[in-house]
Amino acid sequence: MSGMEAVAFQAASGMMKMQAARSQARGLAAQATQARVEARSEALKYKQQAVAVLDNILQTQATINARAGAGGIDPFSGSAMALTKLAQARGADEYYMSLEGGTIALAGGEAQAQQYLAQGRAGMRAATMGAILGTGMQAYNQGMLGSAPAGGKGTFSLF
Repeated sequence: MSGMEAVAFQAASGMMKMQAARSQARGLAAQATQARVEARSEALKYKQQAVAVLDNILQTQATINARAGAGGIDPFSGSAMALTKLAQARGADEYYMSLEGGTIALAGGEAQAQQYLAQGRAGMRAATMGAILGTGMQAYNQGMLGSAPAGGKGTFSLF
């Protein structure tokens, strides 16, 4: 294999490695998209849970009011009001915890997506640098070796 052929072979090999890295980066980008979709889905579940908590608060308040009214007690004062405030306080805690869970799910999905994208970029940089350096080293090595002596007709001669 001549020097130019060796350099060309190294360049072609580098290009193939870059193509493989590009393909891997595309796969990682798809995984990043999937991580974001899954995070949004999880966040939506938390929002649905928060809405269910609000519904439960309303049902609890309605039950307290109905029972207090059926018992001849003012539902907007005394122990009935204390029960309503307790239900609201506990419900609010659960509501905000659900919203926070959604926020955490989104942040986690985005962090995972960014990690996948960073891996893809790093792979592309490594393949590009490998191709450039490999081709450069091959060219340098060929230059250092030199070429066959000139003037000979294929016979061995010491002088």
